Order: sequence, then C-alpha cells, then structure tokens
Amino acid sequence: MKKFLVAISVLFMGACSILGGYSQKSTFYMMNSSGLEKISGKKFNIGVGKVNVPDILNKPQLVVYDKDSHEVNILEFERWGEPLPYVLQGAITSDLMAYLPDSFVKSVEFASENLDYAVRVKINKIEAYQNDKVVLSAWWHIENTKGKILARRQKTYEVKVKGENISDLVSAENEAVNLLSADIAEYFAKM
Repeated sequence: MKKFLVAISVLFMGACSILGGYSQKSTFYMMNSSGLEKISGKKFNIGVGKVNVPDILNKPQLVVYDKDSHEVNILEFERWGEPLPYVLQGAITSDLMAYLPDSFVKSVEFASENLDYAVRVKINKIEAYQNDKVVLSAWWHIENTKGKILARRQKTYEVKVKGENISDLVSAENEAVNLLSADIAEYFAKM
C-alpha cells in the first residue's frame, strides 16, 4: 500500500509540473533612502502616519499601466515586501531621517504616540508605465500636537524609468517618493 501511495504521489507531482501546477517564484520589493543628502540640521520630533493609497494600489502585487491602451496590469509575481501603505510609510520615515538627520523621526502606529509634529500623506495615484515613467500624485500635510495643520500641499512628481526591468520601475517609484519626502523636509527646514 505504501508503494502505491508513493507512486501516486510521484505521478501527481509530475502531472502538476507538466500542467503548470507549480507557481512561478515571486519577487518582493521594498524602497530605500540610499544616497539622500541632508536638507537641514534643525531638530524636530516627527511622527509619520500610515500612508493612504487608492484601492487599486492597496494590494501585494505591483500595478503597472499601459500608456497606449489605458490597461491596468496587476503583476502576480512582482510583489511588495509589505502592504504598500507600510512600504510608503517606512520609505518616507527613512527619507526624512536622511534629510533631517538631527531630528527624531519615526513611523507612528497609534494615535497615542504624540510627537511634536505629525506628517500625513494621501497618495492620489502612482501610475507606473514600464519602460517609460512613473507619475506619483500626493497630498501631504503637517500638523502639530493640537491637530492644527501647519502646511498642506498637493504635488505631482514624474520620474523617468531608467531601464526595462521591473526593478527599474520600482527604482523610479522609489525616486518619486524621495522627491515627495524632500518637499516635506524642505518645509521643516524653513520652520
């Protein structure tokens, strides 16, 4: 009976591999803050809240747009290492730490974490066009501990994709987030 079960298992695994029953290996991506230069030496205590993203982007898979057909492609095997709101929150936090190295900057998970300033970001869109460009549009604001909004901005960033691979596309998305974070840091530098 054991030999029969082993034989059936081997046949089943062979059939699965022939028929495509095994899935392709996924690749996971994150963003980083490498190469960013200091914008200000001022000292602030800053909390960066979870980033709001549109539903189309709030999934593990990378989303790519076709510039000619307006088709949206969800890449099943190209994924974010964490949910995108947390990838973006972590990237903006790390960017601000690089741009404002004398400040205390942290990702905030709970409303009870009161720091002197809170940064809130809402992504309107991240349109990633393979072999072309990334367009990121976002609202951001800075508020004090009393909830008073000190600054509110909306801006669109466009970054050229420098290559043909998905990793090149992610690098362009990362660069667009770096630009968004730089605008936030510039506001702190003027305070």
